[in-house]
Amino acid sequence: MISPRSFLLGLALVCAWAPAAGAAAKKATLGVFLPTTLTDGQQRFAYAEALAAKLSAATGRATAAKSFARYEDFSKAVSEGLIDFAVVDSWAAVQLGKATPVALAPLSGETSQRWAIISTAKGSVKDLAGKRLAIVKGAGATDPKFVTNVVLAGDLDAKKHFKLTPVPNVESALKMLEAKGAEAALVPLAHVPEGVRVLFRSSKVPGAVLVGMRGDEDDLTQNLQKLEPVAPFGAFVAVQAKELEDFRRLLQSGPPRRQPVLVEAPTLRVETKALMEPSALQPVLPSFADALEVSAEQPDD
Repeated sequence: MISPRSFLLGLALVCAWAPAAGAAAKKATLGVFLPTTLTDGQQRFAYAEALAAKLSAATGRATAAKSFARYEDFSKAVSEGLIDFAVVDSWAAVQLGKATPVALAPLSGETSQRWAIISTAKGSVKDLAGKRLAIVKGAGATDPKFVTNVVLAGDLDAKKHFKLTPVPNVESALKMLEAKGAEAALVPLAHVPEGVRVLFRSSKVPGAVLVGMRGDEDDLTQNLQKLEPVAPFGAFVAVQAKELEDFRRLLQSGPPRRQPVLVEAPTLRVETKALMEPSALQPVLPSFADALEVSAEQPDD
């Protein structure tokens, strides 16, 4: 028979152990939103599952994966506090506001990428005035800023020049271009298919980035050394200084105004004699000798 004293002692131990067990059982959630860096939906899903498993092993905290196909769904999950950390395209990361960059995810050894405006027709970007440009949808109001400030470096107002046509991912942009649903498309340069004309190439911008959402960035940074790379990305690379913050500022405000180019004037050399003797200055007339010479090609009348 169990004594009342033993029963109360056992109950106290259970109550003391239960919160700790509950805290240990709390899972983390990894979000993956890569509609432009990776072009295949199944590949994005497989990457999310594999990375979550690696994170569980590296951090000792069970991690579940959730792959998102649309920016609206991803940003909603972030705003509701359902995502602890995520791997996301940098152009989308800087639009979230709550994301703290931790590391960049290199693809083919590169942590940055160029964007391209492509078309199946001949011409230039200028010829696309009033034409449809398929772009991957982000925060809506920020999409024209990305094209204007980041891709076109402020040289052209995308909202005025194009008819921006939002699509969920790069696959949709390429299919829309193929089906003549748009005259041009904006995609990463690495995903430009054969037989399509590249009308414009942007400068390099950051690619995919690992971000924290719930204040666990320090723990995540410490565990990165133990985290094995997951294909198709290489091992995470620490963000350099304010790389993502500078990118955010470029997206919101655009590049600084260009300074006018000043051409250096040629050095004017004046003879010393002319300075010492003003009377030596004489008007100089062009030589008329060449004009008086008779050309051999003229007829001899």
